[in-house]
Amino acid sequence: MRVATSLARWALTAVLATSVGMLDAQDTGFSKDFKIRAGYAPSTKDNLRAYASGFGLNLEYGVGVGRIGLELGYFYKTGDQYATTPSASLLPGTLNLMNAEKSHETKRNQLDGFTVRLAFNQALMEGWRWQAGVQLGSRFKHQYVGDAQSTDWGASWDGGVNLSKSWRDLYNGTPEESGLNPSPYAGVTWNIDKTSSLEFNVVLLNYKAIEYNHFAGTASAYDPQQGYPVVGRVSSLSATWPNDTLTSKTRMVPHLEIAYVFHF
Repeated sequence: MRVATSLARWALTAVLATSVGMLDAQDTGFSKDFKIRAGYAPSTKDNLRAYASGFGLNLEYGVGVGRIGLELGYFYKTGDQYATTPSASLLPGTLNLMNAEKSHETKRNQLDGFTVRLAFNQALMEGWRWQAGVQLGSRFKHQYVGDAQSTDWGASWDGGVNLSKSWRDLYNGTPEESGLNPSPYAGVTWNIDKTSSLEFNVVLLNYKAIEYNHFAGTASAYDPQQGYPVVGRVSSLSATWPNDTLTSKTRMVPHLEIAYVFHF
């Protein structure tokens, strides 16, 4: 009985030692690969499209129990154009009302940026590995063009409009919001062959969205519209907008991601 137990223990030890040796052989040393990825968000925010794309150069080092990876890459997620209406809530009482039908804004958002991914992966079963990590870096770009005007803009009677009450706002800008914005992810990798594999991840894409809010009729300076006849006042080219605001919201949007990996 004792002999059988000793033999069993010796066999188990030999199997474990062999397994550890195989693991060490597979998970030591440097490796590098190039990844081309595509992502999809089942639910989107901030008028961004569901699809995203990106690529990265990944460097890994095996530490016996697994591999530590550092990836330098870039990702891109565009958005659709959308329309908003400027606010008339701060319009001075000395000015004519805003013409809501002719006052409009066109906006578009984009999320992109150079990224760094830090990850750890480990053998799961034959031909499969699991991985988890964090992506750092993103830039939210907000583009807007606006045109707001008073109800009497363009009207004339007996010598023209009342220049002291007419107004028109012309404005545009492209503010950005950048940061580390850590985005955690986890998934599995299937090895196709020695030179390629497929990587599947669930990513919680973290970013800070911004939105420009214009308050009509509040430019720091207005000038008479050039030309004849004069049809009203228009915001000066040097005008500032002291009442306008830029609001921000922190997002964490789930994405499904697949990447084709080239090992070299």
